[in-house]
Amino acid sequence: MIAAELMIFFFSTLLLVLTLGPPDRPWLVLMFSFVGLGLIVSLFRDELAAKNIRDVLSIPVFLMLGLRYSRNPVSLFLKLHLIIVIFAVLEVANPDLFSDIFDVRSYYINSRNFASDDFWNSDSSLFISATRPGERFFSFIDIHRVSSIFLEPVSLGNYVCIIVILLISFWPVISLPMRAWFIGSTAFLLFACDGRFATVTSLLVLALFPIASKLPSRSAVFYLPGVVILGAISTHLFHPDPLQDDFGGRVAKTMALARNLNFSDVIGMAEWGRISRNLDSGLTYLIVTQTLLGACLVWFFTTLVASDRVPDLERQLRIRRATHAVALFIGLNLLVSYSLFSIKSAAFLWFLYGAAIKPEAEDELAHA
Repeated sequence: MIAAELMIFFFSTLLLVLTLGPPDRPWLVLMFSFVGLGLIVSLFRDELAAKNIRDVLSIPVFLMLGLRYSRNPVSLFLKLHLIIVIFAVLEVANPDLFSDIFDVRSYYINSRNFASDDFWNSDSSLFISATRPGERFFSFIDIHRVSSIFLEPVSLGNYVCIIVILLISFWPVISLPMRAWFIGSTAFLLFACDGRFATVTSLLVLALFPIASKLPSRSAVFYLPGVVILGAISTHLFHPDPLQDDFGGRVAKTMALARNLNFSDVIGMAEWGRISRNLDSGLTYLIVTQTLLGACLVWFFTTLVASDRVPDLERQLRIRRATHAVALFIGLNLLVSYSLFSIKSAAFLWFLYGAAIKPEAEDELAHA
């Protein structure tokens, strides 16, 4: 798996180097900033923090690949979506065959430092949370939590959110039959993966749809601070248990971890054991692995680089909707998980975002 990721990054970066253009400039700055910060931190830690650098390099790499995609990304996602739905249906209809194909338990034991005892259900070779004990979020569904090719339900839930972002960003150029297919199949994936976070986030992104069309794209910079403030207020008022594995508990845990950050954490010098304790909080994990400066760079570049000052109204709306939807998704995701840094989610998200904010030749003329 590590070798596969390295090959993906190598050939992607090679393609970028051979086709550099003016739209890449801010993202190249972000890329070199990540590498520079990572090397400085590695120097002071006296060890190479390669994983920390890899976690965030997917942002500029896949975003710049999206900037280069000259066709309608909806057609590409349609093909990928079909594959994901087919394997999700297979997993529901014949989980034994699905397990024989992917052997999920062995994959995570051999590549992700899981132990056999972590898989509490000895009758299933699916991921741990696929057959979690307790009531399902969608209690009327009497199947295990589906993962499809992502191998774990959380990543499939993130993919559902990304398809919702695709739909609201490119809605005008999606045909009626394609809309029906995307909506029906994505609803199936949402119910199948039993995604609590995916459900809440998808509904909020859809509710944002009419508002995002009217707000400047760069006003999305306020989402993360707003989400963190609301999380802090909600935790103070309702006192959710940070030990509970639900949305309220995850938010409470993030708030507790944020309060416990010290100077060593925000400059990237936290001990590895302390870093691992932040795995359930994307926000604090981002800070302790990338420094507070690196975390700010991620957010500011994501929300402020794309400009909706374009002559074409349809593209203006697309940039606004995409920027607001991506910013909201990231803000909410960082409160409850660090899954955003997995290439399984990151590749889809940042490629889509790059394709959505891609500048055209007339944009240069409009600013000349």
